[in-house]
Amino acid sequence: MSNDGDKHAGLRLHLSSSCSTGYKCVYEHFGRFQAKRWVDGKEVCLGTFATAVEAAAAYARAVGGFQPPPPTVVTESEGLRLHLSTSNTTGYAGVTFYRVGQYHARTRVDGRKRTLGVFDSPVEAAVAYARAVGDKRRRPEDEDGDEAAPRISMAAA
Repeated sequence: MSNDGDKHAGLRLHLSSSCSTGYKCVYEHFGRFQAKRWVDGKEVCLGTFATAVEAAAAYARAVGGFQPPPPTVVTESEGLRLHLSTSNTTGYAGVTFYRVGQYHARTRVDGRKRTLGVFDSPVEAAVAYARAVGDKRRRPEDEDGDEAAPRISMAAA
């Protein structure tokens, strides 16, 4: 009998830090593991498996086994400091994958989503996001000197 490594050789399993099983679209279900995916706007169950690895392999087979490499993150572009995100697959806050080769840049204004545009690269979208929200995060190098202290002008009453 072959082990899991032999059965799933050549498949690239989709890891996830946000899922409790450690694999994308694999969920624990009554002591077993289900693999699910979305097809034409509907959730489709790929099956129930004894182990999370078997369910992850089923998911990898269903989506073609392709997992994009982690993005190369640029921290500054066009003179702007880009807003990085470790919880976003693009690596940038406010930037999401739109469709093959395109990325959305979005922000919130008064609690409502505002689309900033569709771009050909995540860096272009991150630049648009940085322009829209400005530099709301403090730079670590600014925290050393007195110049970083906020200046408040007091109006005469």
